[in-house]
Amino acid sequence: MPSLAPLPLRLRALVRLGLTRLRAALDNRAAPHTEAERLQIEAEIAEGARISSGYFALLFCSCGIAALGLLQSSAAVVIGAMLISPLMGPIMGMGMGVARLDARAFERAAVALALGAVVSVAASALIVWASPLKDVTPEILARTRPTLLDLVVAILSGIVGAYVLITKRPGVVAGVAIATALMPPLAVVGYGLATGAWNMAGGASLLFLTNVVAILGAVFMVARRYGFQPVVRRRRRWEEMALVATLLLLSMPLAVSLRDIVIEARETARVRGAILGVFETGDQHITDLQVRAGGAGVEQVRAVVVTGRFQAQAERLVAQALGGTPDVQIEQILTADGLPQADPSGGALANRALATSRPLRTTPEQKLRDMLAGVGTVGAISTPSAGRLNAAVQLNRPATLDDYAALEAAAQRFLPEVELELTPPFLDLPVVEFAEGRSDLGPAGERQVAMIAWAFQRWNVQGAEVVGSASPGPRGPRPRDLRVAQARAQTVADRLEALGVRDIEIRGEAPTAPPQDPSSLWFARVRPLGAPGLAAEPPTAPDAEPDA
Repeated sequence: MPSLAPLPLRLRALVRLGLTRLRAALDNRAAPHTEAERLQIEAEIAEGARISSGYFALLFCSCGIAALGLLQSSAAVVIGAMLISPLMGPIMGMGMGVARLDARAFERAAVALALGAVVSVAASALIVWASPLKDVTPEILARTRPTLLDLVVAILSGIVGAYVLITKRPGVVAGVAIATALMPPLAVVGYGLATGAWNMAGGASLLFLTNVVAILGAVFMVARRYGFQPVVRRRRRWEEMALVATLLLLSMPLAVSLRDIVIEARETARVRGAILGVFETGDQHITDLQVRAGGAGVEQVRAVVVTGRFQAQAERLVAQALGGTPDVQIEQILTADGLPQADPSGGALANRALATSRPLRTTPEQKLRDMLAGVGTVGAISTPSAGRLNAAVQLNRPATLDDYAALEAAAQRFLPEVELELTPPFLDLPVVEFAEGRSDLGPAGERQVAMIAWAFQRWNVQGAEVVGSASPGPRGPRPRDLRVAQARAQTVADRLEALGVRDIEIRGEAPTAPPQDPSSLWFARVRPLGAPGLAAEPPTAPDAEPDA
């Protein structure tokens, strides 16, 4: 019996055999191997990048379908627009022009792409302007800025698209058209121009240019891999310089996108770690996380967390962990003990909000008490009308009005059969912040006023006193300081009145001596009138009767 070869020798033989077969598989027999074949493929790509009446007709129809699909948030309709879009042809022509250093071919394809983009944006803007549907949909929001996934998809699509054209495999073209998604960003640009959403139009333009450059680079690499070399002929020096300058100009959006993608990926990982560190229960899942970051760090965080225990002050703790002054909003969805916790999607848990090991009872009142067992105390419960439930609650941990509002939203998901109102204890109201010398509300001020109105409605408070504040000058308060303070109070009062608060008294004030930090006086403070004052115990819900 022959002896077996040593194991390392057999492994090396297997590796050599695998590499030989891999080279044989990559050596595509359909690929061009002669200069005549390459010239024929180059002519076919140039024909696909040519401007014609059919090209513009397809563009108009494709962009119209894409715009309508985006407005209806229909992924199927958007995919249909990608299938008939002819924009891939000019980009392939540009990539081949770069590979062959053919400035004229590149110019013809670039003109076709530019005219196609202009026609597409104009068609989209016209359709959006004429359409009664102008709401921002998830399909539109998904195409307002480039992400790492968009960049990777564009590169892979460019590689596959060039490979398909060079090796003449047209059966894959439909899939490439779907993957590249060139038309929807242009439709979003038209939407932004028609509705005045300039940020959305700019972000979608950057996404389109990023995809174009990524695909162009991929086509260049594949073309060089299959032997497409620079054209041997007399060229003018300025043509080569113009080609290089154009490529550098087109690469700028890609450089900006790469910088933003790196910052966003780094900050998203940091935000995810901060959120998981704040909850620390071991059973939480982040089902949706949106992070907006800039050069100064995290600016805005929107997150949905599925957790087994409600975390009071989660937003404040996450903001502290991130540093700076990020705008953090976290929606907490509570889950029942015993539910599968390994599913990170949270889809099956989206309408469940319970954190208790006891069996659930039947009535909404009993379910609410079971839900808050171990988290907080439920006081009086009332049902002022059919389908409504009011309850006075107090969390076991120190909490803010924001925490109670988040708790009410989570409990409402668990009790969809009733309209739920949770009455928190009387807590300090947030101050309404303003910018220096301004009396108009910013986003943070709007949220603070809305939270005050929510608390007044839950406490059944009808009146309020609003005191506007301003920092004085070096010699004391000036007339303009008092006017700013009064204007701030009036702004908050007007907004509270619009939210249902009546009987509002206003006044403005400024201290006699300037503080060390002038920004500490850029606010307006609200005090409830007719309220019993701050209390440690939860107040009684309006029209409440003790729940047996």
